[in-house]
Amino acid sequence: MFKQWKNVDIKKELFGGLTSFFAISYVIIVNSMILSEAGLPPELSVFGTIFISVIGCLLIGLLGDVPIILTTGMGVNSFVTYNLVMDMKMSWQEALAISFMASIICLIVAVTPLIDKMNDSIPESLKHGITSGIGLFLVLVGLENGKIIVRGEQTFMELNSFTNPDMLLTLGALVLTLFLFLKNVQGSFFIGIIIMTIIANLLGLVDVGQNNFSLSAIKDYPDVVAKLDFSSLFSIKFLLGTFSLAMILIFESLGLMNGLLPGLSKERFKKASIINAGVMMFSSILGTSPTIPAAESSTGIQEGAKRGLSSVVAGVLFFVSIFLIPVLSYIPSSALAPVIIITGCLMMSNIQHIDLEDFSDWFSPFLMIVMMGFSMSISSGLAFGFVAYPLVKLFSGKRKELTPTVCIISFLFFCYLLAKVWI
Repeated sequence: MFKQWKNVDIKKELFGGLTSFFAISYVIIVNSMILSEAGLPPELSVFGTIFISVIGCLLIGLLGDVPIILTTGMGVNSFVTYNLVMDMKMSWQEALAISFMASIICLIVAVTPLIDKMNDSIPESLKHGITSGIGLFLVLVGLENGKIIVRGEQTFMELNSFTNPDMLLTLGALVLTLFLFLKNVQGSFFIGIIIMTIIANLLGLVDVGQNNFSLSAIKDYPDVVAKLDFSSLFSIKFLLGTFSLAMILIFESLGLMNGLLPGLSKERFKKASIINAGVMMFSSILGTSPTIPAAESSTGIQEGAKRGLSSVVAGVLFFVSIFLIPVLSYIPSSALAPVIIITGCLMMSNIQHIDLEDFSDWFSPFLMIVMMGFSMSISSGLAFGFVAYPLVKLFSGKRKELTPTVCIISFLFFCYLLAKVWI
């Protein structure tokens, strides 16, 4: 099994896997807390997050042989919570069923020539717009969870009072995490969370009883396993949710895979995409949100990781983290918010790849970005961006830049916006 790594630099792969794990380890906590707002018990969904990360990393490492971390996606979990459950009024069981169906669509795309056709046909500006829009969405979620912004009396949001202890703790955590991150300290996010957690507990700012993270809770974990609810399978809301999530998963995965592994051959790209889609299906069965390639995989790649051994190392570390679950109940939202904010900021850096001098290229992703953020709806942002793209190209006399694939997707998103009237 390990003959494929006979001539690799073992030290770099091990160090790369360790670095990637510490860079993404916050997802164990953050994903569970975000899904808790959808009704999933955080003390149970945390096991799903860990188990699917172990499975994802081991499969992509052993079979795909690429240095990618597969774990629950930041932004995807927000869509499940804030859009499917809160906005569309679905239960978390229905949301997991939608995740499963969307993953099947992703798998169909991955095993057919559609993956290459879509990857080649979708404009780069829209791919980067999706990642950047989700980034802005996450920044706003982090600011809200950290109590930096609150609902205003005269506006929909305003700056919180500087007398609020949660806000002050978040700002302190943000300064510390930024310092560690910009100093290129390995595991800066993880270290920032630990230090601010200690400070918050010493100051008595954490209500330990607010969460019930405990290793003993694993006996109740089956309560969230295979609880998919397909009762509304043919309803408009279910179909719209499935289509929207599938689009997010497909385009977010394509964008991240291209960004992390730009020189990957088509054969390896396709194989990695199939593994990614397969793991997505298992995530909903295990009681958590879908997986995608983690942007934090780049930290391990920058440390020299080039093969799947680094992913296997990360998978083993995810498994070990099971025994540290009791510590999670002592971690406040203020310690996590900076990680969400900075992660969103990093995702927004994709704006640099959009041609800002060509308005016909820039307007559609811009509309996508601001609509995702200020409507707090990822699917609506996707819809507005894709619908606007062919219109802008037609109006600017650049009809030749349109592809049939883009036009079909744009039409489907237009139908999605029309169908929103009946939701």
